[in-house]
Amino acid sequence: MEKNLSESKAPVIGRFQEYFAGNPVAANVLMFVMLIGGFVSASSITSQTFPTLDLGQINITVPYPGATPSEVEESITRRIEEAVIGIDGVIEEAVIGIDGVKRVTSRAYENSGAVSVELKDSVDQTKVRDDIEMAVERLTDFPPRRAEEPDIVRLETVGEVMTLAVSSELSDLELRQGAELIEQELLSIPSVEQELLSIPSVSLVSLFGAKDYEISIEVKQENLRSYGLSIIDVAGAVRDSSINLSSGEIRTKAGDLLLRTNKKSYSGEEFEDIIVKALPNGSLLRLKDIAQIKDGFTEDELIHEFNGKKSLFLKIQKSDSEDAIAIARDVRARLAGYSPPRGIEIDIWDDATETTKNYLSIMIRNGILGFILVFLFLVLMLDLRLATWVAMGVPITFFGAFIFFDFFGVNFTFFTLLALVIVLGIVVDDAVVVGENIIAEQEAGLKGIEAARKGISGVAAPVTVGVLTTMAAFAPLAFVSGFLSQFYQLSQFYQAVPIVVITVLLMSLIEAFLILPAHLTHGSSWSRWPLDSIQQAVSQGLATFREKVVMPQVQNAIRYRKTTITASVLFFALAMSLVAFKVVRFEFLPSIESTRISANLAFPIGTPFEVCRVSSRRVFQRTLRFP
Repeated sequence: MEKNLSESKAPVIGRFQEYFAGNPVAANVLMFVMLIGGFVSASSITSQTFPTLDLGQINITVPYPGATPSEVEESITRRIEEAVIGIDGVIEEAVIGIDGVKRVTSRAYENSGAVSVELKDSVDQTKVRDDIEMAVERLTDFPPRRAEEPDIVRLETVGEVMTLAVSSELSDLELRQGAELIEQELLSIPSVEQELLSIPSVSLVSLFGAKDYEISIEVKQENLRSYGLSIIDVAGAVRDSSINLSSGEIRTKAGDLLLRTNKKSYSGEEFEDIIVKALPNGSLLRLKDIAQIKDGFTEDELIHEFNGKKSLFLKIQKSDSEDAIAIARDVRARLAGYSPPRGIEIDIWDDATETTKNYLSIMIRNGILGFILVFLFLVLMLDLRLATWVAMGVPITFFGAFIFFDFFGVNFTFFTLLALVIVLGIVVDDAVVVGENIIAEQEAGLKGIEAARKGISGVAAPVTVGVLTTMAAFAPLAFVSGFLSQFYQLSQFYQAVPIVVITVLLMSLIEAFLILPAHLTHGSSWSRWPLDSIQQAVSQGLATFREKVVMPQVQNAIRYRKTTITASVLFFALAMSLVAFKVVRFEFLPSIESTRISANLAFPIGTPFEVCRVSSRRVFQRTLRFP
């Protein structure tokens, strides 16, 4: 009767612990749920070197050909500012929080204008972008005549995956068309024939290193004179005919009709039929009758070569939710059996995922090595059974935490693995303290569940308080906000650290209080000769060191308190001075060894392009001599 009464008065948590300690099956089920669930969750978590930054910014750009900066400011940027200020989610144009920084900024250039809008924290950025787009569309007589439609883009940080070099000895136009064909095939565009390189996992591909397309219209002076025209007349005809123009709307009882002309020309053939003048005989003089129209490229002095051949580059990128390593693997698999267009060669110029894999593998190897060293040290100090289950607490705890990583949006990055290494020692300490106390109660004569209950209750409070204080130390990093804050730009890299630390420490409490006691309650010692002899010798050696070296120093420190405090202050000041005088340097991001060597040649302003080309060719020829 007294036993039942004491059990009814026991705390719910205590009864929960006793249930798992006396039921190894339940403890093993919980352990396998954490291990298997964590393994499945980890396989779906993306990997990248550094986290993706949330820029929290929307850019609005409006091309305005032929306009001066003052015209752009008056007709474009100022009107957009007035429209977007006051939208829910947009911070008003004022100095808030950081002196001298405006939340809505605008820049007026020759031929274009740009407005940058910083968003408040924790808002629906897609909704705010839609609100800004609607506000701009409500502006009357906007955009002005000759200006193009505004481009409203929410800035998103994309990750580098891989860069492909597309090289050929064909003409510039054929090389550009071949590169664009491959780009379209990478994106699986339906309008292009489905070739071998249509990869579903690739969503962001951009072409760079190419000259911009240009349509040149060349008119001879004789043709102008024969028809009584000037170059201004021809330019005006082209400008008035190749245009997208909104002309308001017609409101009727049946509904509103938007009036708009979409006649902008994008190819030389479309420009050929532009009417320049009506002749006296009733015929129409078209642009092709007096001008030579060429589809080509701008006359930029720009050359890209790969292995001595003209080349363009395709940059493959990823969004935050995509796995760079998986994308690179898919691209490599398709390139292995892909036949490019005739005369075109494709090579992998840069693979950013190699750095990611190498960096993550180093952290993983270091973590495994640390785990092995911890296990070996525990075996020398503790019974083999206790050392084994204490060491097993590390993977059980980590895999249990992996279950929640996807829910909190945590990826495997350098900082995620760093956080795991940080808490590795704490996880082991919790298990050692709980396990040692249970073993001590067993050696004192208690058996089974009673030893587990007594052992846990003796250390539950200090272990829990220690874990909670560690959580409290890391938790503030999760609440830093405001992108324009320099500290926040740094803290975005570390935002995953408090999530990782807190989830791992919570799982460590579950493992130490529920799973570990069930494995220590039943069974006997696993240590046998010669391991038990080695463990006894190590224990005696440590006891001797503690009694003859450590304890006398502790007694002296207590006896001479003022000297101890003074020495502590001096050591602290010395440590701070090493940082202040940069003897110990601070690096926010670690330096990663590059896999590429680059050479930049600088020439005086005005140096002919041919001189630059010959010099760079000479450097290229020298590099071929290296193995």
